Amino acid sequence: MFAERLSAYLAAPKNAPFPDLGPLLRQHDWLAQLDPTPSPASQLLLANGLGMLFIELTDRCNERCIHCYAESSPQCSTMLSREEIERVLEQALTLGKPAVQFTGGDPLLHPELVFAVQTARELGFETLEIYTNGLALNDALLARLSPFSPSFAFSVYSHDAGVHDAITQTSGSLKRTLKAMRRVQQTGLPLRVGIILMAENRGSETETMAFLQQELGLDEAQMGVDVVRSTGRGEFMRDSQPVAGALQQFRHRPDTPQGAENPPPTVAIPPRRGKLCVAANGDVFPCIFSRRLRLGYICNQTLMEVFSALDERSHSLPSAGHWQRCRESLSCSDCQAIAYLLEDEHALA
Repeated sequence: MFAERLSAYLAAPKNAPFPDLGPLLRQHDWLAQLDPTPSPASQLLLANGLGMLFIELTDRCNERCIHCYAESSPQCSTMLSREEIERVLEQALTLGKPAVQFTGGDPLLHPELVFAVQTARELGFETLEIYTNGLALNDALLARLSPFSPSFAFSVYSHDAGVHDAITQTSGSLKRTLKAMRRVQQTGLPLRVGIILMAENRGSETETMAFLQQELGLDEAQMGVDVVRSTGRGEFMRDSQPVAGALQQFRHRPDTPQGAENPPPTVAIPPRRGKLCVAANGDVFPCIFSRRLRLGYICNQTLMEVFSALDERSHSLPSAGHWQRCRESLSCSDCQAIAYLLEDEHALA
């Protein structure tokens, strides 16, 4: 409903009234921050400044996860160059003060990971995270990274090694990931864990969280649960995905009741920030999962030019099928709306 109303609004004559979003404002408080004047696509995407930058250093990975959104594997070999990493980090700061996550593939396999982390710190990025399976995190590499105080994020699919290793298609991967997590803990660096649910591990999330709490002393704030997104190899797992609503018990912030008659008490709403993903081949996406919507290419465009070019894109026509595909592949409501508005549905067919 939001995407269709916004699409009609952007196509309306100048100075047309902004559509009444009704209960959507109670369910998604960031909508109240939309400028009541026609906004170009670049402003819709960038919002109040870039808040999150994903940099996929390489598409190479030492696991072969059956649901991988980026289709990474040991056979992949694409990598961003040292110069491209530095240029992207510098340009991102002209768009806001984003957090940066180095990911992949597995970022530990990139020979310039330490350079990337050091450069981000020296440029002034305050929040810096490395998302990894940890298989390549040896003592020597961790010692080189530690002075720059990165955070770490890991994926754990099950407390059962057989289930976890079947999902990663890598024998012994759970044992090696747990070993890497203990190494990080010994350095005092922060870490968190993501548990992605699919048919292979559905129903075991409570046991897995208890296992991580017992083995590593993690608390609930360090663990998150999500579902497979219909992109990459996850595209073929659409029928085996659990319902996202089943994750309600693992959410730390209660959602506004769907049937609420009155809006919640007025609270300070954090400014909505934009997201951006730079893939290992230089493609730019609005999110790591929104890979059908290519925004540009860093090899011949600056990030600012990528955003500026969005204002020339036409908006998608309303389509229930297209909206459903956006919802299946993307977890955030604003990412869903952006993909719905800017993707060329016919080009995806």
